[in-house]
Amino acid sequence: MSTKNRPTTSALKHPGAAALPHTGAGLPGRPRAGVLGAGVPGTPGPGVPGPGRPWPEIPGVPDVPGQPERAPQPILPSWYEPTAITLERELADRLLAERVILVGGRLDDALANHVASQLLLLGAQSNDPIKLHLSATDADLDAALSVAAAMDLITAPVHVVARGTVRGAAIAVLAAAPQREAHRHATFVLSAPHFTADGTADELAALAEEHEHQTARLRDLVAQATARPADEIAADLDPGRVLDAQQAQAYGLITRIL
Repeated sequence: MSTKNRPTTSALKHPGAAALPHTGAGLPGRPRAGVLGAGVPGTPGPGVPGPGRPWPEIPGVPDVPGQPERAPQPILPSWYEPTAITLERELADRLLAERVILVGGRLDDALANHVASQLLLLGAQSNDPIKLHLSATDADLDAALSVAAAMDLITAPVHVVARGTVRGAAIAVLAAAPQREAHRHATFVLSAPHFTADGTADELAALAEEHEHQTARLRDLVAQATARPADEIAADLDPGRVLDAQQAQAYGLITRIL
């Protein structure tokens, strides 16, 4: 069949209908991806550019030869919801910026290493005072002594503020500070830490000797802070003694009540 007299696309339309503009891709009259509404020719509708209204910037999907055009992908809103762990870290970072360290709960090796690293970091930054809030109901003896040693290694003064209950080996952290303050409702429990271990007879003997040296170090720290004889401190540590804030101040364990 000859194509000489074949009607064009516009001629195939209903008689009297206006020919739709061809956009150059897809079906006649179909807008490209990224165009907001085709509107009626000559009358731009909402979102369609007109005099002084350029095309809006909407990301589209590039045309693929032989494939139908696809609509632009929607942009979904996103937000950040902090978790309890991130909030705790952000709070600790803000307190550290103010040279404040919190020690609470059980003072074990993991917490002692974290506190010691904070002390060493703040001590390397400047010699401004560091405030350490202490509330430890239980503590390992070697962990408490390691924090006390970190306090002694830095030149910046460490001021300890006791609140809640400070029991057992945690007293070593309090006694290692030159300035020791306490909340008026704080409680202090002087007691020697217990010793339990497993192993052979030689291993148990070595561990017992190490524990004896650590207990002597705790006694010496309390004796130095309170200006009391070491024998008196040992007599109070063995059976245990409970002190409130006023009694602890009279004992010499703290220097000021808040």
